[in-house]
Amino acid sequence: MNESDIDQLLRQEAPEITPRPGLELRIRTALRQTPRSGSVIAWFAIPATAVIAVLMVLVPWKKKPEPAETVVSIPQASIEESTELGLNPLGNEAKALRKDAERTGRFLIDCLPSLSVSER
Repeated sequence: MNESDIDQLLRQEAPEITPRPGLELRIRTALRQTPRSGSVIAWFAIPATAVIAVLMVLVPWKKKPEPAETVVSIPQASIEESTELGLNPLGNEAKALRKDAERTGRFLIDCLPSLSVSER
């Protein structure tokens, strides 16, 4: 079936639909009416967008100065002295990390029986 066959089939059967009375009158009155103007927002959208674009270009945007990174160098001797005196604030954390590592190692060894004794 090509396009001409389809066209012929479509033209053979006339539609049996009758339009409602007064349809033609309603269409003519709608065509005579003046078209409605767009809303106020539509009229101001384009100029407002242009104003915003111009302001973004013209206004100098100041970037916040990034804080300078400060590097504090602590002599190694003072760290050792503070550890001996118990003043090192990270001393307790270091001990806790060592204990956690030991517990984790023991846990893995106990839970993985497939490892031979020589691999442990």
